[in-house]
Amino acid sequence: MLNMILIDTEKLPKKNYFQIEARLSLLGNFKSYPNTSIDVLVDRCIDAEVILVNKEIINEAHIKALPNLKYIVVIATGYDNVDIAAAKKHGVQVSNLPDYCGITVAQHTIALLLELTNHIGMVSSSVKCGGWFETKAKILELSGLTLGVFGFGNIAKRVINIALALGMNVLVCSSKGAKAKYNTDLTVKFVDKDELLQNSDVISLLCLVNDQTRDIIDKAALQLMKPNCLLINTSRGALINEDDLYEALSKRQITAAALDVLKEEPPKVDHQLFSLENCFITPHNAWYSDASLNCWVNQVESCVIGYEKNQLIYLL
Repeated sequence: MLNMILIDTEKLPKKNYFQIEARLSLLGNFKSYPNTSIDVLVDRCIDAEVILVNKEIINEAHIKALPNLKYIVVIATGYDNVDIAAAKKHGVQVSNLPDYCGITVAQHTIALLLELTNHIGMVSSSVKCGGWFETKAKILELSGLTLGVFGFGNIAKRVINIALALGMNVLVCSSKGAKAKYNTDLTVKFVDKDELLQNSDVISLLCLVNDQTRDIIDKAALQLMKPNCLLINTSRGALINEDDLYEALSKRQITAAALDVLKEEPPKVDHQLFSLENCFITPHNAWYSDASLNCWVNQVESCVIGYEKNQLIYLL
């Protein structure tokens, strides 16, 4: 009988977690915990052949201490919380869910962009307060502007498609490098980091967090960006040095930022970025739609079924 354990359910939508529980319970022995700290993970998972994890940390020490572990399913897109290299070293397969919410995240990314350029929230509030004629917020037309995208995965490609439809020019900085060969029909130019920073009117972060991308937007990067630049992050908070961003926004070194993710979530109530009128923040909900949640449940189940059939999917 297959032994499975989901080590952190606390941040999962309850309705959809119950769907996962019902489906996986039909496939074997299934247990779950609201959260699992580093020091108790081994004891809880000692009999597990499959571990499912959302945000908790699984490091090499854990993997070495779990002789029955064969498969880890990261039930999210990002997988920086699992030591992938250590898993491979010890013969443990790892999957993530790379695109269950891709359409929804792309839509939210564009929604943040349009909030920065069309000022819908501010204008609506002004009108309701009697400011029909007094409202001076001009729309920034996107056609002809340049979007710089860090990343070239499925979500990035969806955002790029929308940007091209809006008449934008697109620069891409990918982990493969500017001179790599890309099989794509998208009308984009592949560049290095500095060229993207210097020439983009809008910058969208749509890449994974790793040693090369952590704090990719820092003081040095912000100094290269145009004064009129708009920064959007719907990927991971660790891509931005928040102290440096606060300073740049405070000094109007760049025009504005829209963030769906922060380094610490939930943030403290006195987070410095909350005080800035030119920083818009949503609560890491870019992925949150009925369509993406249904896809999420299906993909979690498919990963476990694939393991049972020796037909693993979404392997890292």
